Amino acid sequence: MNPDYPSDEREQSGSETIQTVDTLRGELERNDLARHLALFYRSPQNQLEVAATFVKQGLRSGNRCLYFVDTNTRSTIERAFRRVDIDVERRVADGDLLIENAQDAYREANFDPDELISLLADACHGSVTDEYDGLWVAGELSWCFHTNLSYDHVIGFEADFDAACPDLPVTALCQYDLNQFNDESVAKALWTHEQIVYRYRLCENPYYIAPDEYRSDGSGLLNGQLMLEQMYDLAHARSQVTRREQRLSVVNRILRHDIRNDLNVVRGILNLFAERTDLDDTSEDRLDTAIRHVDGIFDVADKARYVERTISRSTVERGTLAPFIERALDRVTTTHPDATVSVEGIHDVEVVTDANLGVALAELLEYAIDAQDADEPRVELTVSDRPPERVQIEVQYPGQPIPRTDQQVLNEGIETPLNHCRGLGLWLAKWVVENAHGTLDFPETDEPRIRIELYRCLA
Repeated sequence: MNPDYPSDEREQSGSETIQTVDTLRGELERNDLARHLALFYRSPQNQLEVAATFVKQGLRSGNRCLYFVDTNTRSTIERAFRRVDIDVERRVADGDLLIENAQDAYREANFDPDELISLLADACHGSVTDEYDGLWVAGELSWCFHTNLSYDHVIGFEADFDAACPDLPVTALCQYDLNQFNDESVAKALWTHEQIVYRYRLCENPYYIAPDEYRSDGSGLLNGQLMLEQMYDLAHARSQVTRREQRLSVVNRILRHDIRNDLNVVRGILNLFAERTDLDDTSEDRLDTAIRHVDGIFDVADKARYVERTISRSTVERGTLAPFIERALDRVTTTHPDATVSVEGIHDVEVVTDANLGVALAELLEYAIDAQDADEPRVELTVSDRPPERVQIEVQYPGQPIPRTDQQVLNEGIETPLNHCRGLGLWLAKWVVENAHGTLDFPETDEPRIRIELYRCLA
């Protein structure tokens, strides 16, 4: 075992292990993947879970998947695929999934990089001919230990394949066991893969070197220098982020503390005026408006403080929806006692979610209530299944829909002086949902709706 690499078999509960797999599943779906990725792993469990998650995403996105077994047996891989709900027998029978022996495939190509790349190119084009979007390939790199090839020869193949990838409808995952490859070998592998998966995380690789540059540099000195320069750039970027966070912390403290204290004085004076009995109707209306706006600022300040204290350090967990819905209803009952909230659908479904989901649901329910000009507003919350692996939550209400400008800002994730979203409630809900790789959108229907989709937990 190489002590330079921390173990990915962390001391954690089973639910936290599933959380990491679910996190990777969301990252594979939400991000634009490079054509050539590498997985670095230490434990067989890590390797099998990531490989199965990768293959499942390939199948879901309309691709044919080809898996090369070497260290693992075919039956081991098939069991791993079934654990993520891949119907192995049907997929194999339909031609969607191919499982082949790595040594046989490489032996067929005489271990010649050009011939092997040509075989993979034929497989890619054959997949497109068969009306797939492309070919997703996952291979166990342990095959190289069964040959007389040097490791530099293997890395040369990686570089040549990386050069061919932009012209092929392929997404490939090369799998490296850190127990078998030493530090120098891992460094060389890093040079040839644009993205890596490490400890269940999809990472942009700062040490990636484009194929032309890799082949033109035979000394190794430039590569080392490039790594140093990239590490410097990363350190500089982290320093900039740290300073920015420090400045934001100071601004947030001023907004929350100093301005809040001043507003307390203003609200106290306004309340004293409200107790007077000699005010005419116009003055009372203006006073009520002023008090309402001051209370609104307090509400925004409280939400900002909640965001700073919890959202940035929140955790993703698996759990049933029912407790989160109950917490949201308890809060709404207190803040809006005249409102009626009806809940329909399945409540005991288990999902992957941020620990603050109850707060997010409460924010959406309160938004729906405040959008209605009614003495007894009503809101419907409906939970439904979205096979094969999503759960949908919809908040429907007979009021004003969320303005298109607000929807645009929330979708783009950026506010400007001209385009901004009113308040923090919808932002808070969006951040909570997306932290668990869920989505929040606003479908166009007869009555306004706010829709959340979350991942269902894997069995």
